[in-house]
Amino acid sequence: MNALIRTFAALAVLLSGLAHAGQGSEYVNSYFELWLKAHNFTKFDKKPNGLFFPANGVLLDGDIYQVKESPASKLYSVESRVSILFKDGRRLDDFVVGVGGTAEDAFKDSLMNFCLTTLHPIYAELFDHADPHVRKDAWEINGSRRRIFLSEWGQRGQLVNEATQKQVEQLIASELRNNSLTTKDLQWVKLVVLIVKGKVEQVVFTVNGVVDQRTSQRLSGFKWPASGEFTMAKLFFVIGAAQP
Repeated sequence: MNALIRTFAALAVLLSGLAHAGQGSEYVNSYFELWLKAHNFTKFDKKPNGLFFPANGVLLDGDIYQVKESPASKLYSVESRVSILFKDGRRLDDFVVGVGGTAEDAFKDSLMNFCLTTLHPIYAELFDHADPHVRKDAWEINGSRRRIFLSEWGQRGQLVNEATQKQVEQLIASELRNNSLTTKDLQWVKLVVLIVKGKVEQVVFTVNGVVDQRTSQRLSGFKWPASGEFTMAKLFFVIGAAQP
């Protein structure tokens, strides 16, 4: 039995009785271990508290926050917590939700969502600038040309079209032009948008986990396309080192 099968066979037992936070860290961390090895990356140490990357002092860890079953739809939802602790003490905490016909499928969906929308840009900046799974750009920020790695938009419900995505990214780039970032090291930026029946219910724009009220307000006033029942969209990107 290979490592992936063993991991999810044991996970099925855990998920059958899990309904609250703080369990399953070994399964979350095993998932990321396999994900990294699938990218031919092995320069990390597996520790009791997560995966440690000695080259830059980064620790990656997580657990299963919540499991829910919906008898009406015969679907499960799993919310996983994932954290990245940087050497300078800054901490990225993300809660990602997955849905599936079984609890195991929902768990895998939650972590796949994290990898696609959050982990890939961070991995690209820290370890592989040529990573083909991210979009690459360079933006002028506070007088410096900064490397940018963007995820694809993570979306549920009615999708935000590509033309709108590009307009939003251009607006964000304009807003960040005069942003006085606290460090020239890696910065992480996230936009979360919720539109229900054509009404913008929530727009939250954060830099390093801190809400940027000005940009959030500007994006709230953006003319988002009318949605059907709902649109949920997430954009995550990393501001990398200053360019020469």
